[in-house]
Order: sequence, then C-alpha cells, then structure tokens
Amino acid sequence: MLQTRTVLKDQDLYLVGDAHFTIAEGESGLYRRDTRVLSRYEWRVDGEAPQILMQRERAPFWLHQQSANANVGYTMRVGAQRDLTVTGTELRDTLRVTRYQPGPPTHLSLHLAADFVDMFEVRGWPGALPPRTVHAHATAEGVTFTFEAEDGLRSRAVIICSPAAHWDGQALHWDLNGETTDIQVSVYTLQEDETPRAGDRDALLAEYAKVQADLLAQVPAASERDRAVIARSAEDLRSLTFPTPQGPFPAAGLPWFVAPFGRDSLLIALMTHRQFPEMALSVARYLAAHQGRTYDPVTLEQPGKILHELRVGELTRLGRTPHRPYYATADATPLFVWLVGELAVHHPGLAQELRPHWEAALAWCLGDGDPDGDGFLEYTPDPGGITNAVWKDSGDSTFTEGGVDVSGHVAVVEVQGYAYAAYRSAAALYRQLNEDAQADEWDARASALQRAFVTAFYWPERRYYVHGLNGDKAPLRVLVSNPAHALLTGIYPPEHAGAVARTALQDELWSGWGIRTLGVNEPRFNPVSYHNGSVWPHDTALAALGMARYGLHREAQQVARALFDAAAAAPDSRLSELFAGFPRTGHLPPVPYPAACHPQGWDAAAPIALASLLTLPTPASPTGTDVADRSTDVTAVPLPSC
Repeated sequence: MLQTRTVLKDQDLYLVGDAHFTIAEGESGLYRRDTRVLSRYEWRVDGEAPQILMQRERAPFWLHQQSANANVGYTMRVGAQRDLTVTGTELRDTLRVTRYQPGPPTHLSLHLAADFVDMFEVRGWPGALPPRTVHAHATAEGVTFTFEAEDGLRSRAVIICSPAAHWDGQALHWDLNGETTDIQVSVYTLQEDETPRAGDRDALLAEYAKVQADLLAQVPAASERDRAVIARSAEDLRSLTFPTPQGPFPAAGLPWFVAPFGRDSLLIALMTHRQFPEMALSVARYLAAHQGRTYDPVTLEQPGKILHELRVGELTRLGRTPHRPYYATADATPLFVWLVGELAVHHPGLAQELRPHWEAALAWCLGDGDPDGDGFLEYTPDPGGITNAVWKDSGDSTFTEGGVDVSGHVAVVEVQGYAYAAYRSAAALYRQLNEDAQADEWDARASALQRAFVTAFYWPERRYYVHGLNGDKAPLRVLVSNPAHALLTGIYPPEHAGAVARTALQDELWSGWGIRTLGVNEPRFNPVSYHNGSVWPHDTALAALGMARYGLHREAQQVARALFDAAAAAPDSRLSELFAGFPRTGHLPPVPYPAACHPQGWDAAAPIALASLLTLPTPASPTGTDVADRSTDVTAVPLPSC
C-alpha cells in the first residue's frame, strides 16, 4: 500500500499516485471504469528519478511541479516545469525541460506499463484472474497498449507524444540537446470503438471557478476561513461527479469508490439538492433506471429495491462479484422516496415522471423490506457479503449491550427514520397528483410508524433511543450516534428531540469535533476504529441539520461550528471521511483516520449543507429551560439548507 496517496480526477478517469503523483508501485495507476489501465508512468532524467522542488494542485485535476536532476545539491544541471492534467478524456503531461550547463545530451525517459487489472484485484479481491496478456505496439506518435478481456471487451491505452520518442519495450526515450525543450504526452484510455478526444483544461478550470463563485454567493456572511472550507467542498463535489446517461452523478469517494452507490448518492443529494439540483435529479433518475425488478439471491435484488453499488470491471462482468448491481442495503430504498419528495417540491413534474419507481419503492418498504411483518424496515446479515446493510456497514458495528453481534432480521434506528420521511414524502407526492385519499393513507402510515417506533426504540433511562432491534426484537441498548443522525428525518416527537440532542452532546458521544459513532463507555469502543468510536463528519452533520429542523439552533450551530473548525484545521480545508474519536484538545487538530477517503462525497456535501447553520439566530433560553422544551413539531418543516 502507498504510504502517501495522491489523486487527480475528472469524470471517470483518475490517476492514483505516490507522494509525487508517480505511478510505480502498489495500488498506483491510471484508472477508468473500475479498471487500472496503466500500472506504471514514471519519468527519469539521465536514468534517475527527478528531484521534486515544488508541487501544487491548481485544481483536483491539475498538478503543477517544478523539478530538477537527482541529487541537485547547490547547483541545478537540468530543470523541468511540469503541468499534469486529467480532463475526463485525456491525461496530458506537458514539460518544459531546461539545460543549465553544457555537456552531453540529457537523456529523458518515460517508463510505461499497462496491466488492465480489475480495481477489485488491485485491492486484494480473492479469486483474481490469471495475468492478462497485454500487447504493446510502437507507433509513429508513441505507443499503444491493447487488451481483450475474457468477456470480449477490447481496451486500449493510446500514448501520443511530441516530439517523437523511441519506444524500446519499456520506456519512451528522448535525447535533449537544446537549451529548452517542450514535451507533451497525452494518454487516452479507450474501450471498443472510442477514439481519442483532447480535453480542455482551461475550460474545466473556468467551470470549477464558476461552481465555487456561485456557491459562495449564497453565503456572503461567512468568514474567510469558512469560505475557504465551502470553496473546497464545492470543488470536491464537482471533482467527484462522473457522467451517466441521466446526468452528473456523485462518486462516494476517492480513489476506490468512483461508482454509483445508492445510499451515498442519496444522502449527498438530500444535503445539496438546492445548491446542485441537476446532480440531485440525476441521482433520482439513475437509481430509478436501475431499480430492482426481480429476485436474485446473489445480488440481493428485489422488486422495487434501490441498489447499493454498481461496478463495470471485468470481475463483475464475468459474474465473479455481485456488483452488477449489488442491492445489499436496507436504507437506500426509503431514502430514494424521500429524495424524490424533496425534489418534487421544486420540480413538480418529477412526481409523475418517477411515479412507477417511488411507488415500487414504497411497495418494497411494506413487503420485502419488512421480512417479519412488524412494520419496521430490516436487513438480514449476508454471510457472503455485507453483514450490516446500513451506513455503518462494517461487520463489527452493530451489537448488543453484551458485545454480541446481531443476527436475524435487524431494524436499526435511522432506517426507521428514513421510512418515516419516505411515508411523509409519499403523502406529499400524492397530494401533488391530487390524490388526497392516497395521501391521507400515507400520512396515517407515517404516524402509525412513529407511534410504534417510540414504543419499541425509546430508551427512557438515557432519554435517548436504542441503536436498533435485534432479530429477537430485543432492543440494542448501546449508546451510538445513529439516533442523533435520525433527528433529520423528523420521526421523534417534539418532546423527545431536545433530549436526543442533549445526550449526543454530552461527553460520552461528543468529542468536541463531532459525535462519536460509539460512546466511550460501550463495549468495543476504540477511537481509531471504522465505526466504533470514530467521528464521521456526515453523520454529525445530519444530526446538526436535524437539530435545526427541530428548532434547536444553539445545538445545531455548536455542531456545525465544530465541523467547520475541523475542516479549517486541515491543510487542504477539507473534511475527512472520518477522524479518530479522541477528545478535542486546545488548538490541536483532530487526529486523522489512516485509511480515510480524500475527498469523500458525504463530507464534501456536509459544509455546503451546514453553512446556513453558522448564522442561525440563537436567542438565549430563560434560566432553567431544558433543551427538550425548545424543540418544535417538524411534520411540515423542510430540510434546512444554505
């Protein structure tokens, strides 16, 4: 594994490199469509790696570097100014090489290799395919690598260079005699009959600037430090998108999750649909187009169910993985209905356009989504796949107060909130269609779910809610962040919402940077774990939005402020996918989690959604007023937004 990982990306083409953006070892590579195309892309000056003097990312797709000959010492012999860009259809590398001392020609070489390996194999998927047979063909313009997969898909990597170079089977070679030489290398990753198309890096840079300016115009009161966080989030969210037939779709995270994920994209869209409506509409339409239609015990497809993850690499195309798509999620389906309901407020035609899909999703919620018929949405751990089919999807994240893993049909707290929000959205959608009887039915169903939920999930000793119900219906009395996250859905009676917020902001869960996924006194607590004591900014952000929805403005602002502080403390002004759950100490930044994605979709969306909370009015409560007394009925209150 790379000790330091760097990424440049646009659309579905992305480079994963080492600290200097070199492709040479480990998981580094040039990737497209779940396939590593190039496994080596490495410059040499007189046989040695150049010494990097300075590098800076101008944008998520553009690297600028200044380098010199190796072991430069006090006097540079050869210098190179480099701009490396990834623009969706092309990797372009431009160098200006300057020779500062007379002498023999400078030998420049670019070492290349292609392996066309499935991304899952790069990451260690069991049952990898045999080594691929890749052919390299020298051309007048450079070199072309070709490969035909087991299913017949033909792929190419076309490398074109100027001036012309000599290919010796391992590298392109130039001998430089002049004082200054300009070199350009373009790499095109192509499938079937695709042809090379040059990218336009300047136009793309202008597009990024417009996205940032448009978003910043909506939050003029923010401080310069907070504006830097918002600008970075806008940049990251644009970087994460990739094209689909339905429009731009947000990737879950870089570098390994550039693919459609149901839960991730739906939460991103719910948080940002007012700022990025085109992307949110694409999410709804794409997921509708890939909604489950039949039963498949391998992929867990069911009629009406919304996908968890879709991949297009060779292993998936050959049926070696279930991601074609994979439907192991209990929460994406109600989230889909909720999103359609939110979007239809501003795009009324969507209610009719997607009616067959949101109705099929609702039917799933009442049928296959509730396998034991008790009125709650549940998942059953998949022994061959995802154990916990919810956002805390690691195998050890959901357990009893005695530390025993869950089993059977498991109902977790936030999924019931999603169902409640979906049922309220269904009522609103039917009212848009002038079908009031149907609307009343879904409102009644939402109210009934809320009553049953309070009875089964409320934890009076804590004035909080349990993590969920185990397969035997025993409550999971474990202090976790999920009930706070569920505030956003509106499922709690007003008299409970304030107490939920207060519990989440006490020391067991509140780290000072965010809400820990697991309380410090619970079994399995570990501040440097994936879901058992770490802080996930998106989880905390959803809680803050929920607090605001219930009118708990001081608490919402406290949480939003902490997350903006965490982002501002990072060198790149970016929220990490997660960070360790250690307490906030003085002026020290949060402790990073080693394997976090950078950037990650949820956490690019979070500051955009939270920005308006920083300036919420927060009148002081009279002495003795409990936070629980300040919450309001949210039945008809929309999601807060920038």
